[in-house]
Amino acid sequence: MIRRIALVLAAAALGAGGTASAAPLDTGIELIRGSGRAVLTLQGAMLGSLDRGRITVAVRRGEPEVLVQGYEWVRNARNGSVVYGGHDIRFRVFRGAWRVTLLGSGIDASAVGAGTIGLRGSGRYSLDGGAYLPWPSEYRVIVLADNR
Repeated sequence: MIRRIALVLAAAALGAGGTASAAPLDTGIELIRGSGRAVLTLQGAMLGSLDRGRITVAVRRGEPEVLVQGYEWVRNARNGSVVYGGHDIRFRVFRGAWRVTLLGSGIDASAVGAGTIGLRGSGRYSLDGGAYLPWPSEYRVIVLADNR
């Protein structure tokens, strides 16, 4: 299921004008049952859910498509980012370059693209469909490279 989602995300990141032969070879990450903090600074696409906590979305470049559902409150931060909070939040971010910060519990997300992922807490993650590893207990940055 998650690999199918990653393929859909890659297609969405291409846009309507892309072709199969032009598909980027971006790397991907899957986060499951996470509790803590995940900071995804990417040019690419992601989708996921958060059982309880908040998601902060900051636009870095372009005009990303951002869809957040199920939040109980929302506020605009002074730095221009938007913060959504509550329970059972679902989100999708694609196109452009952006930074999404997830803080809370029940973090499940898949992302493809180029950039960095910062993790700290508990849960599991997988890079490019590989073996699942535990989230680091101390903040660690993982680089997702653009392999074009």
